[in-house]
Amino acid sequence: MENLMRYINRTSRLSELYRNDKMKEYDLRGMHHTYILNICRNPGVSQEDLAQLIFVNKSNVARQLSVLEKKGYIIRKKCHQDARRLLVYPTDKAKDVYPKVVEILKKWNEIIVEGIPEEEQAVLERQLKCMMEKARAEVQDF
Repeated sequence: MENLMRYINRTSRLSELYRNDKMKEYDLRGMHHTYILNICRNPGVSQEDLAQLIFVNKSNVARQLSVLEKKGYIIRKKCHQDARRLLVYPTDKAKDVYPKVVEILKKWNEIIVEGIPEEEQAVLERQLKCMMEKARAEVQDF
């Protein structure tokens, strides 16, 4: 099992390097794409809900949203029902970059599964999803 996690971690790091290279023209790095995707798909999502969606603690979410806000990708507004909650909305800039981010991620997926038959890809995806769900159940904070 150690080898399995090693390959998953290394693939994840290589994925980040690829995304950083392809998204640098949009001034996006690291996990910014995850924020853009989730905020565009869920306009008005609270910071707390966003943290749960992407498995990141609330303080990291707040920091990354601050960066994206300064770059003009998102805006945060106080919730009308609960002024302590901040809701996150995509700007036009985020909406414009969204399809480009989706395309970059799609291309990466095509690269890493090239040569693997579709049936095996489907099995692998189900197995990885199962592993993620078990991990999520073990880590109660998310």
